[in-house]
Amino acid sequence: MISLRTALLAAFILGASYQYATARPPSPVECCFEYVTGAIQFNKLVDFYWTPSECHLQAAVLETVANRKVCADPSKPWVKRAIRLLQAKRKQTPLSENHR
Repeated sequence: MISLRTALLAAFILGASYQYATARPPSPVECCFEYVTGAIQFNKLVDFYWTPSECHLQAAVLETVANRKVCADPSKPWVKRAIRLLQAKRKQTPLSENHR
């Protein structure tokens, strides 16, 4: 039969390892794992945002009128243009409409 000292030591080790496992920082909520392969029509886009810096793949997440989110390569010329157009649209849209 195991001694009380061994049982307490095992309980302490389990408790310490559980605390370590739950103390990790949270993982990013939304990351992209691949980019869209083709360009999206600019008139189909309504907004964009960047993936968090913790994500392995940095991407511009483009939101469409159909409420789809598409990961795009920010170095592509069509993505740069789309972001410029969406930023200009943000400046023209009243703040109340920007935050639906």
